[in-house]
Amino acid sequence: MLIGLAGRAGVGQDVVADYLTQTHAFTSTTLITDDLVDELADHQVVVTTIRDRADADRLADRGGVLVYLCDPQLPHLGPENGIALRDVDHAVEVTCDFFRVFDLLDRVIGEAEFLGESV
Repeated sequence: MLIGLAGRAGVGQDVVADYLTQTHAFTSTTLITDDLVDELADHQVVVTTIRDRADADRLADRGGVLVYLCDPQLPHLGPENGIALRDVDHAVEVTCDFFRVFDLLDRVIGEAEFLGESV
């Protein structure tokens, strides 16, 4: 399974990636490249920095899930750098305990397992 995280810097991408690596045995990386995705094809991967539309397209082409993290304390401007809301599979507000984000990701991973997708 391939999950990409988008959102403003400091919204919690690293906390979410740490959760996925510790709880679901994901491998964390900061950037998405075709070579890296090929190299980690047999692993569950979380990409902490989906920077722009090209990254979002690369993630989608590889069957990945794009999660947009937003901070309710900051003005909500939507995804940046050419990533449109229609490109986002899930958008979630980050709270101080990250419960909503972790719950969403657990459900996404559980659904993929139920459907027999490679997780």
